[in-house]
Amino acid sequence: MSLETTDSLEWSDLQVILAICRAESLSGAARTLGQTHSTVFRRSNGIEEKTGVRFFDRFRHGYAMTDAGVTAREYAERVESEFHALGREVLGQDTALRGRIRVTCPEVFAEVMAPGIMARFLAEHRDIQVDVSPGASAVDMSRREAEIAVRATRQPPETSFGKRLCDFRFAIYGTTAYMKKAGERALEDYEFCLIEGSMGWLIPSIWETKLQAERQTVFQCRASRAVVNAALEGIGLAALPCYVGDADDRLLRVTDTFAHLDMGLWVLTHPDLRNTARIRVMMAHLYDEIGRESDLFAGTRNRPSKWNLRPR
Repeated sequence: MSLETTDSLEWSDLQVILAICRAESLSGAARTLGQTHSTVFRRSNGIEEKTGVRFFDRFRHGYAMTDAGVTAREYAERVESEFHALGREVLGQDTALRGRIRVTCPEVFAEVMAPGIMARFLAEHRDIQVDVSPGASAVDMSRREAEIAVRATRQPPETSFGKRLCDFRFAIYGTTAYMKKAGERALEDYEFCLIEGSMGWLIPSIWETKLQAERQTVFQCRASRAVVNAALEGIGLAALPCYVGDADDRLLRVTDTFAHLDMGLWVLTHPDLRNTARIRVMMAHLYDEIGRESDLFAGTRNRPSKWNLRPR
């Protein structure tokens, strides 16, 4: 690219180019940028028109970078990295207990635990606002996708700062009515309600093959609360984190916890943000709140049940 071309590019242009390069489609870039498909289409065409450079080859299946697109992406990623580093540096020097905090956590944690935890925090910190973003996938805190992450994991990223608060375990739950109706069987022969994406975890423990798992999984949903409700309706057994199943008196735990699924529950932030006042007080609050419920997360809170199902 010529000097004249780079002079005509603005940071907002580079953000569009970077989003398309990463998503390899206009629709994916639009989701990243929070814009409509047509807006991103117009902006990408406008960038190429004003610079006289083609950054993308258009194909029916999506967008592919040209050599100029590869160069622009490399440059844009360097600018983006420096931009986020500046933001973290400035935020890390913030000593005021005010502003917004973005917290990412598992969806079921957002539904079950986060409202109460955040209500108690906000009652004490009136000048802080909290955005809770549910999701199981890791976020890039270096790019400020979140300031704090609550994560169930065996090994957090080396670039993060935080603390392992307790064990995090899973078990199988069902209702008394369902167990009476279904009768006594080997564990793998019951009907199951699963959170979407969890089947693969359970095949070594319950089923020998994916075909068996698919046959016995009669209800799946991405929303964890829907899976709990399906189990409460008597559709089948549900594989749930212990802090969900053990906290609901309507559900019986019918298995031991699954040792091979054991993880730790961590609260993490970026090292550059650890001394930011509002981040520090939120992390201390999460340490305290989660720590007080550690036996619930670990599945050691006393929940006697006459059932202790095992695979055949």
